[in-house]
Amino acid sequence: MSPSSVTPRNVLFLLASSREGGNAEQLARKAAEALPPGTVTDWLRLEDSLVEPFRDLRHAPGGYTRPPPPELLALAERTLAADEVVIVAPVYWYNLPSTALAYLEHWSWWMRVPELRFAERMRGKVLSLVTAHSSEEDDSVATPSLMSLRMSADYLEMRWRGGLIGHGNRPGEVLQDTRALSAAREFLVRPLSVAKVEAA
Repeated sequence: MSPSSVTPRNVLFLLASSREGGNAEQLARKAAEALPPGTVTDWLRLEDSLVEPFRDLRHAPGGYTRPPPPELLALAERTLAADEVVIVAPVYWYNLPSTALAYLEHWSWWMRVPELRFAERMRGKVLSLVTAHSSEEDDSVATPSLMSLRMSADYLEMRWRGGLIGHGNRPGEVLQDTRALSAAREFLVRPLSVAKVEAA
């Protein structure tokens, strides 16, 4: 196979913070700088696509007979087009922000849209988390977010890269976290066989 015939890696960054340019986003952009030339990077703010709340209709009359609205269908297709989905989310009350949780909830809807073949096409993709929190000592506050995503990856037989954790309260403070910046340079390029949760 010639180099020109190799499909470039596609990495989807889903921004889940309610604040633009926050510490998790700035750390994710530092990690993205280390991606090799030719990598396709797609940045999407989740709140712009989550146009309606998820409703569990599995046991309701008619079930999931209505297709998702265009914005949600486009989000599903961008998810499926990616080789790796990176959730970029600060720690909110010891968990993922509501937009990240809503995104995961919509997976249940997409799995029931036959033409998407969502579960089948998600198998083997990579899932990871870039997060930030204000505590300088206790990274265990990020554990619920990490476990939520890791178990979601396992459910769909995805591969789990782990988490990149930075520290900062006011926007930009994460850029003073030298350990997080050092870990960011390797996070998205290291082999998955040695990937683990980083307490940076």
